[in-house]
Amino acid sequence: MTLEELEAISNDTTLPAGDAGAKELIGKLELAHEARGGSSRKIYVSWITGIAATFILMLGIGLALENRSPKDTFDDPALAYAQVQEVFRMIGSGVQQGRDAVAESGEMISYEMEKSISKIR
Repeated sequence: MTLEELEAISNDTTLPAGDAGAKELIGKLELAHEARGGSSRKIYVSWITGIAATFILMLGIGLALENRSPKDTFDDPALAYAQVQEVFRMIGSGVQQGRDAVAESGEMISYEMEKSISKIR
């Protein structure tokens, strides 16, 4: 169906208002579609498929939002605190290793730059 044909059907001012007009417009669109070799069954199947896809999407979103609350994994607060301390110690160790590597590479860069400058002079 061309855009012009769709516009002609949608601009039909003889259609009644409300649900009756919508049903009549859908009927005209189905007739035009069938006249061009399509079947109204394809229209219904596509509508049902779209509705089913929307329902599945909404169900998935609902399930995802339902499981958003965090769950407590520790019964003993002292054990939880000890675990947090251990994690912070590991992070601190990693940060310190990174600092040491940066300092070492800075020293190497300074040494190489001094060598280069002394060759230029």
